[in-house]
Amino acid sequence: MKYILVLLVFVFSGCSIRYNNTTIHKNNPRVIKLTYMLTSMDPSISYKESNDLAKFSIRYTKELANSYGLVLSPNFQNFLVNIGLKQKGYCYNYADDLGYALVKRGYKSFNIYRIIHKKGTIFEHNAIMISPHGTTKKGVVLDGWRDAGKLYFCRVKDDKYDWKLFKKLQ
Repeated sequence: MKYILVLLVFVFSGCSIRYNNTTIHKNNPRVIKLTYMLTSMDPSISYKESNDLAKFSIRYTKELANSYGLVLSPNFQNFLVNIGLKQKGYCYNYADDLGYALVKRGYKSFNIYRIIHKKGTIFEHNAIMISPHGTTKKGVVLDGWRDAGKLYFCRVKDDKYDWKLFKKLQ
């Protein structure tokens, strides 16, 4: 059994993802798009906070992928965590780690929620929802797991998942 695990690690180490450069430039098109998505939810939302949240989230999910020792496939990462070869990398790890890091930044324009799809099933999935302060009717999904450390984001209403609020992060 020990040799099989060593072989698995050797074979799949070539499938590892490492983000060597996590620097996010101010004219990054993904930052611009996410900033727009966030500010367009409500006229009272601060552009400065939206832009900071966008830059931080895009950079931080790459840093999380590096710290988890992420492999190419999120599902294979789950397998490696299940058999004890990796410590973290489940979708809820991304959601918690990113969500609480965002809370620590103290954004006044936003509420930060952990959201969940198909809770308690093998298809359960977790992510973060950013909504304007004081409402949950509009929101943007932030999902670091789905695209293996490259932050996925979209409006909640446009996502393929049927998200439910799980908890407000504070």
